[in-house]
Amino acid sequence: MNEPFASLRGQTCLVTGASGFLGGYVVERLVDAGASVRCLVRGTSRRTFLPNSGVQFCQGDVTNPVSLPDALTDVDFVFHVAGLIKAQQVTDYFRVNYLGTVNLLEVCRKVAPRVRRVVVVSSLAAAGPSFPGHPLDEYSLCHPATPYGKSKWQEEQAAIAFSDRMPITIVRPPTIYGPRDRETLAIFRLVGFGISPRLPVEGEISMVHASDLVDGIMLAATHPEAVGRTFFLANDEAPSLSDLLGIIGTVLGRRGVEVSVPAWALRIAGRTAEAVRATTGLPIIFDRWKAEEVVGGYWACSNARARRQLGFTPRIPLRDGLAETAQWYRAMGWL
Repeated sequence: MNEPFASLRGQTCLVTGASGFLGGYVVERLVDAGASVRCLVRGTSRRTFLPNSGVQFCQGDVTNPVSLPDALTDVDFVFHVAGLIKAQQVTDYFRVNYLGTVNLLEVCRKVAPRVRRVVVVSSLAAAGPSFPGHPLDEYSLCHPATPYGKSKWQEEQAAIAFSDRMPITIVRPPTIYGPRDRETLAIFRLVGFGISPRLPVEGEISMVHASDLVDGIMLAATHPEAVGRTFFLANDEAPSLSDLLGIIGTVLGRRGVEVSVPAWALRIAGRTAEAVRATTGLPIIFDRWKAEEVVGGYWACSNARARRQLGFTPRIPLRDGLAETAQWYRAMGWL
């Protein structure tokens, strides 16, 4: 058992989005801490990386409030990890990320009146892009730049609206990476093919290893000073995109051919990906909005408040985490 989170031992914890990349890490950490874990999953959810024992599967969907009471009844902690990061329609982001959170909190208020903590996992995207040399902190004005970011900002507003009725903490991770992640896999594959894109801006990109992020989430759930507050949970480093690609190239043992990619080409690629997604139904994360994120380049945030108030300390340096991730991808045949 992880002693810093011993207070979770024997507690009933619900994890939404349990079958997802981050959700699986949260479930594992809670099982290790000795919690009684309920996993909210849909009928189509993959359970490949979830523990075989120590968990209870509850079928439900945050967009369907009548499916939630059984999972939420008398829970002690709620870890709201479920969220949509790619969608066929813009409205889907708001239906899942915003209205899904409203549904979850409303049902929780009714069937778990003594809940000890609800941790809502938002995103740096809710705050919007940063500025060169100036990482965002929790006092920065939010200016989300994409439909996804706007839906996560609205999710946060929903959580704040419920904060006078239950103890809620919001965490904002930046780009999450680590073994099992299928989204950053595309970057590893691109570099693995020997291509090193050179983009219009150098940028600054905060990242966090899934394992470090879960440490922060557990602190957000158990630390008394976390109630009613928002925290960025990120690694200390914020490399430029070219530096990030260089590190990935090093851990893969590939020296990529530098290819200049102008902003207009990225925007065309985003539109093309949307057309392919609409035609085939493939869950392609790259679209016009993701292209704008890349063109903007600056997505950095400070973990100073989490360090100061929660004792959050990222343990995994970026290079080591990327090397571990690459090794896992190769072992699984993903690279």
